[in-house]
Amino acid sequence: MTKIRISDKDRERYEQMSKIEAAYRERGYQLIAGVDEAGRGPLAGPVFAAACILPADRKFLGLNDSKKMTERRREVLYEQITEHAVSWHVASVSAPVIDKINILQASRLAMSNALKGLEAEADLALIDAVSLEGFPYPVLAKVHGDAECNVIAAASVLAKVSRDRLMCKYDELYPEYSFSSNKGYGTAEHIQALKDHGACPLHRRSFLKNFSISKYRSWRQGEETEAYVASYLISKGYQILGRRVKIGNLGELDLIAIKNQILYVIEVKGRSNSDVFGGVMNALSSRQVSRIRMTASAFAAKHQLDDLPIEILYAACELNSDGRVENMHLIPVI
Repeated sequence: MTKIRISDKDRERYEQMSKIEAAYRERGYQLIAGVDEAGRGPLAGPVFAAACILPADRKFLGLNDSKKMTERRREVLYEQITEHAVSWHVASVSAPVIDKINILQASRLAMSNALKGLEAEADLALIDAVSLEGFPYPVLAKVHGDAECNVIAAASVLAKVSRDRLMCKYDELYPEYSFSSNKGYGTAEHIQALKDHGACPLHRRSFLKNFSISKYRSWRQGEETEAYVASYLISKGYQILGRRVKIGNLGELDLIAIKNQILYVIEVKGRSNSDVFGGVMNALSSRQVSRIRMTASAFAAKHQLDDLPIEILYAACELNSDGRVENMHLIPVI
């Protein structure tokens, strides 16, 4: 495992930041969860949150507020935390939902989902600044908790590293915005790209009101829906191999992706939420499915992937009045 240099100051800070958890353990709380978010301020991308429970008998030296740490230190501690934590979970809320419910509520939703996702139920949860309700154990807000409590700092690292990694993957979909370097934040370069190209489906449109962005990118409806589905798949660990791929006279595939050595073909359909989708068979005839399989097989052979199993997914997207995806269902096509 990669190591980081630990100074006396790091050790002193870790011991100081251990006092809050130690005091609660003396009161009988043993499984103490920390919760924090990352990405409240960017103009683009989801907001992330993480929850984790650290073992009492192991030190994670170097922890601090993740924003004050180098990228390398965060990455090393991320690997240590995910390997040795009693339990951990990361959750996110997308840009369209942020626009719908506002960033504060979206952050709370992400934090709540992260805490609910822990496999081991906590005795107590410590959360950075924001309060949460609806849990069968105390959830306490700690102002500046990510700089004063190790378990919150650990959650901060998990959330930030997870989000940063995803934004780097999104850069492959939207290279003109330089997401790999700005992570969606409003840098001068990013704002200029918005002025030049308009907004993409990852942008939080409610965040752009204070900028001189005179236009949104002129996406065709189908393209924007496919871009949303591609972004979702990337967030779930899929690698996008192609979009709107044409194979000779066989046909066109909306999206092609790979995950766990399985080749996925995704057929995307967007409809207003006032329409009814029905079942997959109502949307895709057996003849269409056969043609998709033939086209996918030709793609696999062309790219030396014909040893992989092929699965077809139907992405049923419900669109709001602005044409943005509000709900999506991925349905396997048998």
